[in-house]
This record gives sequence, C-alpha cells and structure tokens, in this order.
Amino acid sequence: MGTVTPGSRGRDLAGLAIGLGILAGSAVLARRARSATEIDLFRSANTLPNQAFPPIWAAMQYGTFGAVPVLSAVAVVARRPRLAAAIAVGGTAAWVTAKAAKRVVARGRPASIIGEVQQRGAEEGDQGFPSGHAAVSTAMTVVMWPEISPTSRLTLTALTGLVPFGRMYVGAHLPLDLVGGSALGLALGSAVNLVRGRNAPLADET
Repeated sequence: MGTVTPGSRGRDLAGLAIGLGILAGSAVLARRARSATEIDLFRSANTLPNQAFPPIWAAMQYGTFGAVPVLSAVAVVARRPRLAAAIAVGGTAAWVTAKAAKRVVARGRPASIIGEVQQRGAEEGDQGFPSGHAAVSTAMTVVMWPEISPTSRLTLTALTGLVPFGRMYVGAHLPLDLVGGSALGLALGSAVNLVRGRNAPLADET
C-alpha cells in the first residue's frame, strides 16, 4: 500500500504555497494596464495558421471540464477508486474556483482588451482571468503525477503545456490568465494530495 513520505508531503506543501503565491501575484498584475510583453506572447500563438487548429484543439480538450469525469472513469476501470475520487475532486474544484475567481478579478477576454484578435470558436462568459482550462489540466496532472509511469508523466506534462498555448491560439486568454489558472491548478492539486494522504504509487489498490 502506498504511503506518504516526507519528501512527497514537502512537495505538496511547496506546490500549495507556490501556487497560491503565483495566483495572487498574477491577479494583481492582470488588474493593471496590459503590457507589451504579454500582448507579444499572445500574438505569437494567436497568429499561427488556421491549419494548426485540429491538433491544438485536440490537445486542448485535456483542460475541459468534460475531461474530469472521463479520466475519473478510466481510473475506476483500472481499479483505482481513490485516484478516481482525487481526479474528480481536484478537477471539479479547479473549474468551480476558476469561475468564482473570474468575478473577483474581472479581467476581460483578449478581444475586449486588445485589437485584431483571431477568435477560433465561441467562449462562455466575458471574463478571462484565471483560465479554467489551465486550472483543470494542471490540477489533474498534479493529482495523477505520483501514481503514473514516467511515460505517462511526459504525456501529461506535454498536454498541460499545450492547453495554455491552445487557449492563446484560439483567442480565449492572455498569458497572465493562463499563469493564474495554472497556479490555481497547482495549488488545488497539491491540496488534494495533502488531504488524501497518499502520494506513492497505488499499484496494489483494488
């Protein structure tokens, strides 16, 4: 049976503190005037050709709320009920908390802040900070990280990076929205790991 090690608990405590710190800092910056650096980063992704849409869209689905029950179900089928519950709690908390934080920070979507934005697809709501997609993808990756293989970790790391990139590509978020969302996901995923108290592989769980 998996056990909590001092190192794993320390990582989760650090993840919680770092995530909350970056979330707070990026929220303060997001409420200020837009920066040229942030806009340039956004345009570097948003102006890519439309032919890139299919693969970017596919990778971006990892950050949707629909990915939460899907991955929870996969864990159930794999006889990992505790992991399934952790994915459900972490992913749902990330999505709900991001929605609540949007009303507090009240930062608009890129099209309402800067001009010449290529919007690919419709968005729900007019607030951008923090990104719910970035929060969900990061939270699920953090929750699953201690219990998956090195190969799976590489895959999830790639997806967790592609989700924020994809959100800029489709014109949904500016970079600080994504930094804040990822930080929120890191904090919540770390908190779930601390609460469930199992951060070693659960290969023997039934």
